[in-house]
Amino acid sequence: MENLVRETGDGGDVITRLAGWKIGGWPTWHLTQPTVIPCKDCGTAMTLLFTVASSEETGIVVGRWGDLRIFTCPADHRHAFQVDLH
Repeated sequence: MENLVRETGDGGDVITRLAGWKIGGWPTWHLTQPTVIPCKDCGTAMTLLFTVASSEETGIVVGRWGDLRIFTCPADHRHAFQVDLH
């Protein structure tokens, strides 16, 4: 895994991030002010599960060069995921 990160990553988190792909952590807010994404089932602030970011390095383009983010409810894993294009 560490070799793959060195070859494709940007020097960031060795465990959770490859260029254009990220598990967990914090969402970027480059288009808007930071905001809470509430769970539609219980209202709990959702946490970032997964990000796919547009990247020249990987050739991935999300929407108009943005990020696809998937949020999950930390209170109950059975609650629906929420998808956000940023």
